[in-house]
Formats: sequence, C-alpha cells, structure tokens
Amino acid sequence: MPGRRQRSVRPITAARKLPPCPGPKLHAFKHRNAPIEWFERLDENRTNHSGIEASVFRVRIKSQDYALKVFNFFNPETTRWYWEKFLEDSFPIETVVFHTDPFYAECRAYGRIREAQIKGALKRQIVIPCHGFLILKDQDKQLLQERGMDLGVDNDMLQETGGNGQVRAIVKDLALPDPGVNASSLLGILRDIRWLKKLQIYNRDIRVENFKNGQLVDFGSAVTEPHCILSAFDKNNKKEAIDARLEDLIMFDDMVAEEGIKTEIRAMPNRSYCRKLRSWNI
Repeated sequence: MPGRRQRSVRPITAARKLPPCPGPKLHAFKHRNAPIEWFERLDENRTNHSGIEASVFRVRIKSQDYALKVFNFFNPETTRWYWEKFLEDSFPIETVVFHTDPFYAECRAYGRIREAQIKGALKRQIVIPCHGFLILKDQDKQLLQERGMDLGVDNDMLQETGGNGQVRAIVKDLALPDPGVNASSLLGILRDIRWLKKLQIYNRDIRVENFKNGQLVDFGSAVTEPHCILSAFDKNNKKEAIDARLEDLIMFDDMVAEEGIKTEIRAMPNRSYCRKLRSWNI
C-alpha cells in the first residue's frame, strides 16, 4: 500500500484479549483449547452467500451448545474507497484493520459491554450474550473448507500484514431463531439501543435479521469509540459526527416502518430531519 506506514500484525493465537490496540477488548473464550463438535450452519437461509463477513454454526464445546460465528479473512483494501476519504495518507493501516475488520468490530463492541457489566454500570443483558473469541485449530479449518466454506483468504494481504491464515471466531449463546421483534418488544429493543449509544457503541445494522429473542446478535458493522473514522468526523465534520451517532435510532424507526409494526413508539420524533441525514454505511 504505497504512501502508508506499514507494520506487521502479530499472530493472535496466544492472545488473551483482542484487538491489540487502545480501546475496549474482548477476552478469549475460557474453553478455547477444547475440541469442537460441529453441527448445522445456522444462517443457511440466506439467499446470497457471496461477500458475507462470517458464517454461524451450532457447535458443542465441553458438553454445552453455542452459536459460533466464524469470520472470513479481512482485506482493508476492499473498503479503502470508504475509509480513505476520511483518513490521512499516513494513517496506520493496522488501526484501520483493528477498527473496521468485522471480527475486531465485534470484539470491541462486546468488550465495551463486558467492561460496563464488570463495573456494575450495566446490570442486565442488552444483547445476546458473548463468551469470548477463539482461534480455530487446523483440523477445524480443514473441516469447514471441506464443507465448502470460502474463508476469503487473500495470500497477498496475509503476506503484507504478517498474518498466517488464522481463522477467528466468536462464541455466543445459542438463541432461538425467532427475531422477537414485535409491538410488545419494541420498547425494550429501543431501550437496549439507547444503552448501546450511552456506551458509545453504534451497531449500524439495525434490521430484523440481526435480532434473536428481541436482542441484537450481530455487531460485525459496529463502531465503538474510540474509533478512527468517528475521530476524523469530530475533527473535520461535526454534522457527520452527530449524524453517525444517531444512525441506530433512525434505523430503528426504519425497521419498524418496513416491518409494518403498528405502534406509537419512535426513536426519532423528526422524520423530515432523518430523511436529510447522509448515510455513512460502508
């Protein structure tokens, strides 16, 4: 990547917390070295699997069933068209990776939630619980490839960042398939989204498909402060910064409208203002 300061990203097999940068971090799963028993894929109902960031499987570890989200390899070049607009040419590429890679996005969001729970500021579950990250063993990686899973390996990118082909995953509660988004659950869902905003976590993908049992389960698009792009907004475009921090509330109202749910619950009272907001989605 000409013109950008490079630094190799360390292998993460032995890491206890990730990502290795300032800000919130997710802990390693306590049974990360235990054998994994693989069952069905939980997101097979998607009509288009091309370009997805991860795949979710039901697994059994130490006699307990979990949902294991297995992430594809991430190449920041695929989103350069977006982040390059906001960041200076000399901005470290490793920070871009740590802040925009969907795996690290989830690590940072769940890490911040865990911090709040440990400090006692958050006394209940506001998202589907996460139990930490793990790195798949070679035999598990081979099993997934034999099942036809494309991990999106980019050998050139692995060489450039110092990666070694590690397959990263996040362990979560195995939730019922029902999204649980309905008129009776909307107030609680909105309350949880406002809590995330208070924790400076912006999910950026508020859709019915990303809920289980009325709680968010996907944070692959999340932005958690401190974040390089939000910092750039704060420095160079105050309106963009304000809009970015309101996006989840706007998306909540859009979801309610799209699903045709009859309710008077609204996150944003001024719909005309919402329509004027510029999207900052990648």
